[in-house]
Parts: sequence; C-alpha cells; structure tokens
Amino acid sequence: MKKLLTLALALVMVLSLSAPAFADGEFEEMNWSYTCSATENTCWAQMGNDFGQMVSDATGGAVTVTVYAADQLTAGNQTEGIQGVMDGTIDLSAHSNIIYSSFDQRLNVVSLPFLFSSFEDVDAKLDGEAGKAVGEIVESMGLHLLGIAENGFRHVTNSVRPITCVDDMAGLKIRVAGSDLLNREYELWGANYANANWSEVYTGLQTGTYDGQENPLPTADGASIQEVQKYVTYWTGVYDCIFFTMNLDLYNSLSPELQQIVDECGLKAAQNQRVLEREGDQEVLAKWEEAGVEVTELTEEAAEEFREVAAPCYEEFADIIGQDLIDAFTAPVEEAAE
Repeated sequence: MKKLLTLALALVMVLSLSAPAFADGEFEEMNWSYTCSATENTCWAQMGNDFGQMVSDATGGAVTVTVYAADQLTAGNQTEGIQGVMDGTIDLSAHSNIIYSSFDQRLNVVSLPFLFSSFEDVDAKLDGEAGKAVGEIVESMGLHLLGIAENGFRHVTNSVRPITCVDDMAGLKIRVAGSDLLNREYELWGANYANANWSEVYTGLQTGTYDGQENPLPTADGASIQEVQKYVTYWTGVYDCIFFTMNLDLYNSLSPELQQIVDECGLKAAQNQRVLEREGDQEVLAKWEEAGVEVTELTEEAAEEFREVAAPCYEEFADIIGQDLIDAFTAPVEEAAE
C-alpha cells in the first residue's frame, strides 16, 4: 500500500510539472481570428500563422489563431476587415496604411513620395519615434498595435514601355490603389490613374483597360501580374507598411502574463514578416527577369526628377496629415529619436 501511495504521489508530481499551463487555469482556451488583405500564399498570411504558432507554444496550446486570408471574413472588403477588428467581430488583422488612411488620413504620411531612401531608412524611422507617432494614431481607433510589418515599396509595372524618367510615365493608364495621396502622386507624374478593386486588375491589364499598375512585387506576383506586363520600374517612390493589430477590448481582457506573450510574439512576427517580404522582393525580381520582364532601376538623376515633380504633395497634404507628423518622418533619424 505504501509503495502504491508513493507511486501515486510521484505520478502527480510528474503530471504537475509536465501539464500545460492552462490546465490549472493560467490560460483560458481561446481561438482568435486573423484577417489580412493578401492571399494565403503570401507573408501576410504567414505572419498570422507565425504569430499563432508562437502564442500556442507559449500557452501550451491554450490559445490558437485561425488565419482568414484575402479578407474572407468580409467578402474581400479590406476596409470592413479593419472595421471588424475595431468592432470586435474579428480579433486580429494585418492591413496597409493606405487602407487605414480611409479611417484617419494622417496615416497617409507613410506613403508620401520618396519618404524613405532604403529599407534601412524604413527600419530606422518605423522602429523609432516616427513609428511610435503613427502607432498612437492606430491605437486611438480602439486597436492595440502589435507591430508594424511591411507591404514594401510599390513598384510600377506596365505593358507599353520602360519607365526611366517622368516623361515615360506621361499618359500611361495606371491602376493605383485607392488613396487621395497616391492619386495625386501619379497625377503629378503624368499618368492617367484609375482606381479599381485588386481582384479586377489582372483582367483589366489583360484587356488593355489599364496599361499598368503599382504594387509591391510579392503582391503583384501573387496575382501573376507578370503574365500581362512587360516592364517593371524598381524604385523607392512610394512605400506601404502594414499595421498588425488586435481588438483593444480583447487585449485589455487578457491577463498581464498573456498580454506580455501577445506583445512579444506580435512584435517578433512583424519583424519576421519584414524579412520575408524583402527576401520575396528579390526572389520575384529574379523570377520576373527570367520570364522576360524588363527591369528598370532609376538613376539618381531620374529619381530626383520624380521626387521634385511630386514634392508639392508634402505641402498639399500638410493640413490633412499634420506638419508635426511629416517632420517626424523627414527629420534626420538622430533628431527624430531625441
């Protein structure tokens, strides 16, 4: 009997050490929904899977995340995808600052022309005081910001001619993401811009409704844009970030321990996504070149010409965005971090 009692006590001790944390009530079992704009074969969806795996591992499987790519929960409507997280009908989302700007136009700041000179410049600003400033705007919408991920520089493709200078853009029918700022930029560059749902763009390019489009390369490649385009201009003209957010009421309902896990895993997932996006950028560029797409990289003189032509955007949108916010992004990083 003594031996049985000793064995039973030993078994209890082993089970208590090996049991997942939620078994004694530390973490409640939950499944969170995650929505994003891009398709499931992109690093947007991968960020949700990455986050879900890390949170699941940290909670002993108590918390899981289900990824709904291409805004499945809102029939493809990106704006409603954000609204769903604000309302609490969706738990997590990844959407670009361009879509967020329909809620608060100050978030257009990230897409001002030639705001960033390189990926290193992007990281320095978005991980510094400028990033904190836009993060506060996002959080004022009833959201908790987990991290700032990346859609990337928006490169221009077309089927008419290489774009090597401003004159080459003149008259081209370019599908532009729905944003007053982007519309104005392409207007100043001389394009005949048009807005259309992304799901309609491939057919529009194929039939000649549009000569071209602008998007980060992984996004364009995910829609097989290279099949109906001959030229791509690889540049730093317009940048697009992704806000990875959680419903604020949900976040506030979590224990401090789970909040810490969510914050750490969210930031790590966003950082991992930036790496994947940049790797994908180069992979797509090589793939397209091999498929016969002609790649043009602007000379410094050509880039300066595009920059000067679009410079009025900074003044024209200052009242909407706020000069202080623009200054936070345009000041040297050392000054912006003080």
